[in-house]
Amino acid sequence: MVAGSFKKVLVVGLGFRTGLAASNFLARRGADVSVSDNKSAGELADVIAGLDKRVKVLAGEQNPRILDEGFDCVVLSPGVPKKIPLIASAIERKIPVLAEIELASYFLKGSIIAITGTDGKTTTTSLTQYILETLGFHSFAAGNIGIPLISLVDESNDDTVTVVEMSSYQLETINSFRPDAAAILNITPDHLDRYDSMDEYFAAKMRITMNQTEDDFLIYNFDDTSLSEAVKKSKAKTLSFSIDTRDGDIFYKDDIIFFKNSGERRPFMKTKNMFLVGLHNIQNSMAAILLVKSVIDKRGGEFDCDKAVLACSSFKGMPHRMEPLGVFQGRTFLNDSKATTVGAVTMALRSLIVPGILILGGQTKGDDYSRLSPCLRGAARAIILIGESQREFAEIFKEHNCVLADGMDDAVIKAMRESLDGDAVLLSPACASFDMFKNFEERGDAFREAFEKLKSGELKWN
Repeated sequence: MVAGSFKKVLVVGLGFRTGLAASNFLARRGADVSVSDNKSAGELADVIAGLDKRVKVLAGEQNPRILDEGFDCVVLSPGVPKKIPLIASAIERKIPVLAEIELASYFLKGSIIAITGTDGKTTTTSLTQYILETLGFHSFAAGNIGIPLISLVDESNDDTVTVVEMSSYQLETINSFRPDAAAILNITPDHLDRYDSMDEYFAAKMRITMNQTEDDFLIYNFDDTSLSEAVKKSKAKTLSFSIDTRDGDIFYKDDIIFFKNSGERRPFMKTKNMFLVGLHNIQNSMAAILLVKSVIDKRGGEFDCDKAVLACSSFKGMPHRMEPLGVFQGRTFLNDSKATTVGAVTMALRSLIVPGILILGGQTKGDDYSRLSPCLRGAARAIILIGESQREFAEIFKEHNCVLADGMDDAVIKAMRESLDGDAVLLSPACASFDMFKNFEERGDAFREAFEKLKSGELKWN
């Protein structure tokens, strides 16, 4: 499709972010826009209030009959599964179904960096954009990070570098989206409650490179053997990062990040100078460095190593991602509430330099959680179990010291009782939060609040 062909459009999924932004964008450009959502008008009242008055709202309705009105295309919000009857019918009728990011790319100016992976996307996106800003580029971060790409179109120009975080959901419905540089950070089991198989999930992630050419760059995790094989099918120039070997184009060894060039290794920076905590954040940093360098190389510019090191050293990270909360009676508290997969928790445990107490559990996502057991040995003195997965996890991890807790305050109290001076207390749940909280941010905030109550004496543990 081309930008001028959006005359009659159906947006599926009305939310404060993607659906609202896409509907208003299209309406302002003269398109005849309808938006469909399975929620009632009452439930959507606050969002509807922000809609352009020209947008027709089909609340509480996602019947395929809607398509009889004759739409040129459908713009699908990422939270809406592609398999619902309305979308399946659109595909059957050969009506183009687009991600909002695909739509935005038709209008966006400048260069695009796209980042996907099971874990680490938001940190890498934010750090990449931060490095670009430090180097003097006009840059935005958008996409799955919480800012619709379509909302930044009018602010972009030919010099802009836009960094886009992309979930597998968003990648399902791209058609011609082509990033100048893309990164696949890792692919481990996730969202298996939405995908029929790991292969289907993997294939969705790999779509990030499907339109790239030999003029573009693809950054990947050398330590992920499945990725190392899959990227061979990409037409883009591939560059890799590694924490396990010296075979990556950028790699980590003895607390130093090295560049490799023509067989020679050159130190880039000492990781002890970084605010970011954990091996996975070293991986994220290496990916961000390669992404920025790739776009600058493609533009024919010069990569300023000194300024890039300054950016990596001064970036303070994102909340709820191995976020240090402080120390109480010799215990270091780490908020990793965003860790909703086994892979993320594995990296968090690998990053602990002392034994710890792990707070684990929530709403499961179809993963094989027994994969955590080997990582727990020697790393977790005790596991404090929270959420609806408690009984299931108590059985899976019965060889470990498991303690059940009633809520976050109780989890922190029991973590204190099971820990010793010098331990880490790590919230890294491996699960979604929706059984107890509205999102992972609220869960992390509850952990922070419990820690603050410990410090003030409000929360008694002994």
